[in-house]
Amino acid sequence: MKPPMWLIAGTGAFVIRVLGFSWRIRIEGEDALERARVLSPRVIFVFWHGRLLPLSFTHRNRLIHVLASEHADGEMLGQTIRRLGFGHVRGSSTRGGTRAILELAERVRDGFDLGVTVDGPRGPRGVVKPGVLEVARQTGAVILPITTASNRHKAFSSWDAFQLPAPFARVVVRYGEPWRVDAGANRDAIELRRLDVERDLTRITEEADRSARA
Repeated sequence: MKPPMWLIAGTGAFVIRVLGFSWRIRIEGEDALERARVLSPRVIFVFWHGRLLPLSFTHRNRLIHVLASEHADGEMLGQTIRRLGFGHVRGSSTRGGTRAILELAERVRDGFDLGVTVDGPRGPRGVVKPGVLEVARQTGAVILPITTASNRHKAFSSWDAFQLPAPFARVVVRYGEPWRVDAGANRDAIELRRLDVERDLTRITEEADRSARA
């Protein structure tokens, strides 16, 4: 018989804490978060699906509201991160997308930061989907790319090449540049900004990989 969801989520949160306290964590470019706060009191952290695990430890207990899919694995993720001090918004760009955008925008207006896997929930890997740009346009929140890397990890053969850092690994968390989307931005302007965010997230991921190996 399959274990109940609450047990799986509780075990997952426990394992993340144990792993996280063993990691040697280095934060790079954190001044970008300060610059983002100058531009807007609310921040939308954006990251690749395959690099999210260390962030669930490093950014725990900040009440960041995270978008997770309505699939069973998304529900498990949502219950797990709630135990780590995150909020949970159900939906994705492919299922419940419009509702998820409205819900995310409402969470920003309520005073919360957001966390969004911009190539989730099913890829393609490394491509930013436009939904997060629309949330930023509606709310004035600043988009802030963030990524992780580690010198020792298990890379799964999944669509996102999900990385699970090993115990006691060196883990790098790296911030990118803050990006704004004007309230009056048209479709072309939003696409240009989407490409800016995608390039920045790709850049900092490559830099984090090099830093973790150094």
